[in-house]
Amino acid sequence: MTETVYKISDVSSTVGVPPATLRLWEQHGLVHPIRTDSGYRLFREEDVARVREILRLRSVHGLNLAAIRSALQDAEQVPEADHASAPGLGPLLRKLRRKRGMTIKQVADAVGVSSSVISTLERTSSGVGIRLMKILAETLGTTVTDLAAGEPPSAHGVVKSGKGRVLPMLGTGIKILELASGPRMLDCQEWTLQPGAGSEGFYSHEGEEFIRVLEGTFEIEVDGIGAVDLEPGDSLYFESKRAHAWRCKGRKPCRLIWVNTPPTF
Repeated sequence: MTETVYKISDVSSTVGVPPATLRLWEQHGLVHPIRTDSGYRLFREEDVARVREILRLRSVHGLNLAAIRSALQDAEQVPEADHASAPGLGPLLRKLRRKRGMTIKQVADAVGVSSSVISTLERTSSGVGIRLMKILAETLGTTVTDLAAGEPPSAHGVVKSGKGRVLPMLGTGIKILELASGPRMLDCQEWTLQPGAGSEGFYSHEGEEFIRVLEGTFEIEVDGIGAVDLEPGDSLYFESKRAHAWRCKGRKPCRLIWVNTPPTF
C-alpha cells in the first residue's frame, strides 16, 4: 500500500499551525518530515500525529520547546539538544509556593498545567517558557524578572553598559538585560532574540507596554491591533491586558528596548 504523505500547507490547515511554526519545530529537531530532491517537506501520518502532540504540550501544558523536546524524548527516545535553565528558579518557586501555603497541585491548577510540570520545574529549574513564567509569577505574587533572577539588588540610578542584571535564559535564544533595578514604577529591559525565538503563545496581564526595536525584525500580534512587523526605529505602545504573542522574525537576531508599567515582567 502507498504511504499517504502531506504537504506543509496541508498540515498547517489541518492542525491549525502556521507553516513558519512547523519549520521552526523542524529546526529544533521536534519534527522530521521527509525532504524530496527538490527540497519540499512531506509529512507522514506519524509526523502529523507528532505535530498534534507538540501542539498539545505547548497549548495545554504551557511547555517551551526545550521541555517539549524532553517530554518527547521520554516518550519516544528523541535525542535531546542542549537547553538553558535558570539555576535558582526551582528553589525560589518552592519557597514562594510554601510561603503562600499552596501545594504543588494548587499551583498547577491555578496556572493550568499538570502537577508533574510544577514538580519538575521545582526540581530541575528548567523547562518553562515565558508565557508560563508570566502566569506563575502572577499566581505567586511576584514578577518574571524576580522569579528568574532572584531578589533585585539595591536601587541605582545609573546602570553602566553591560552591567545590568541578566535574566537566566527563559527559552532558547532569549536574553534579557535589566536596565534599571530597585523599587521602580517601570520594568526597563533590553531584549536580544535569536531567529525564531518567541513567546510560544499569547499571554496578558495588567499594565501598559512600550517597545522600540533597535535591530532585526520583531513580529508581534496584539489583540485589537493585529500582527505587525517592527523594524529598527519602529515602536509600539499597547495595554498589557490585550493578549499578545511575539517572535524574532527572519534570519537575523533582533534587539529591542521593552518597558512595562507597573513592573509586571
